[in-house]
Amino acid sequence: MDSLDLVSPYLFKHKGSNFLVKDKMQPEDLDALQYFEIRSTDVFLISYPKSGTAWMQQILVQIMDAAHPEQAEDVSNRLRVPWLEERSADNPLRERPDPRIFGTHLPPDMLPLGVKAKQIKAVYVWRNPKDVLVSLYHFAHSWVLLETPTSFEDFFQQFLDGKVYMGSWFDHVREYYAVHKQLNIHFVQYENMLKDLRGEVVKLCAFLGKDLMDDTIDHVVKMSTFKSMKTNPNANYKDLVEKGRYLGETMRKGVAGDWKNYFTVAQNERFDEVLKYKMSNFPLPLTWEINQ
Repeated sequence: MDSLDLVSPYLFKHKGSNFLVKDKMQPEDLDALQYFEIRSTDVFLISYPKSGTAWMQQILVQIMDAAHPEQAEDVSNRLRVPWLEERSADNPLRERPDPRIFGTHLPPDMLPLGVKAKQIKAVYVWRNPKDVLVSLYHFAHSWVLLETPTSFEDFFQQFLDGKVYMGSWFDHVREYYAVHKQLNIHFVQYENMLKDLRGEVVKLCAFLGKDLMDDTIDHVVKMSTFKSMKTNPNANYKDLVEKGRYLGETMRKGVAGDWKNYFTVAQNERFDEVLKYKMSNFPLPLTWEINQ
């Protein structure tokens, strides 16, 4: 640990991102991931933490199970879509059957080289950063590997400064959009999934090259609603609670706009100033309001 560039007792910085001190992955392990062997059939799920990753895991698993029923498994999505940057003895990454799905929060310059070389399909989920901040705040209270925030204001400032798990949201989103065409990445906005889940599933199927019947798409949508996932042991991550790695509710709300219950007027103004500065000239609209 002495050689780590510590951001806090719980986080170390490596190549611009913040990783977990208590995890088993060291800087040399993270660097070695660039040489992880990629198959042309692999699919990557990429996101900044708390941007709808578990939701997209479920959608991708349902699509792949429908398209490849012979590969369907009655196991947790955590095992079906393992984290590239997480060591797990019970789920060796290289031995997964095709088509493999991997999740990652890594920045683009730390991805395996084969992601670009083989032009595999990748899905990037992004979300209103204000809601990401609130969700990450609650996550930090519950995940045993993260430091419990002393106050919302302190965590708010840490988020703006990029001193939270995985670093700056602003950098993560900008960097991925800058290379999304070179890396064959399909961008999906969390709020659009809330507004029209079926429409987003249809777009995903088209991107992934999976021609599913209408009734099959309806089933994918049904299995991917918040209500369905909350009671599905394969989708709700309750096994982490049982193992003592997570101490709170694994699926909290699944809504847009929860930040309004936490931000003060002054905090909202500060956030908007940083957002305007950090995301200037960003080509996608930075609007997240939906009618619920």
